[in-house]
Amino acid sequence: MDINVLERSTVVSLSAREIEDFKQLAKCINMKPGQMIFQEDESAQFVYLIASGYVKIFRCSPLGEVVTVGIRNKGDVMGVAEVLSGINRRCFAEVLEASELWKMEGKSFIEMLYKNPALAVKVTTVLGTRLREAEQTILNLVTLEVDRRLAKLLIDLAQKHPALGEKGLKINLKLTQQELATMIGTCRQTVTTTLQKFKSEGLINSGKKSIEIINMEGLKNFADSKVLT
Repeated sequence: MDINVLERSTVVSLSAREIEDFKQLAKCINMKPGQMIFQEDESAQFVYLIASGYVKIFRCSPLGEVVTVGIRNKGDVMGVAEVLSGINRRCFAEVLEASELWKMEGKSFIEMLYKNPALAVKVTTVLGTRLREAEQTILNLVTLEVDRRLAKLLIDLAQKHPALGEKGLKINLKLTQQELATMIGTCRQTVTTTLQKFKSEGLINSGKKSIEIINMEGLKNFADSKVLT
């Protein structure tokens, strides 16, 4: 199985030249798991390019509940929307594993976009894609049962962050069941029960912070409300 074939065609990546141009105007920072890159309500002064590692984007409800809204990985640029709109941060960004980031001042990034229209189009495309994903997440929360929401999430994570498993496609992220729960608007116990259901149906294998989809077609059929065989 070729991982590259499984990556979504909607992913927009910076070219090697664009990455080098970014680095020329940025500062390299190395961060450890659990470190915060930025927090809600902070002034948005920088944008970040992820050179390696994974970053969790999340928000907190008025009751203090953590809601994971996205995972960013190698090649992603973060913190763009607030810099372009001139507003404070709306989310938190936390490093999930040891990561190398390149930090650029927002003013320099905007000047870079003016000088490189092709890059500006890429950034706009990425922001548009993230908006569509957010809209789809809202639709799923309103219209789908929890087990179907979890099925769609697992498929999406496997396609965005793929790794070859023993029998299928492994999600190349170490996410807790609580983190999965916050991404689909449910509780950890429900995720635990549903993962066990998928495992008993022969759709996945799961371990501690490890999920491998061994029957992608079956999981997709279930997510789309088709009857499992």
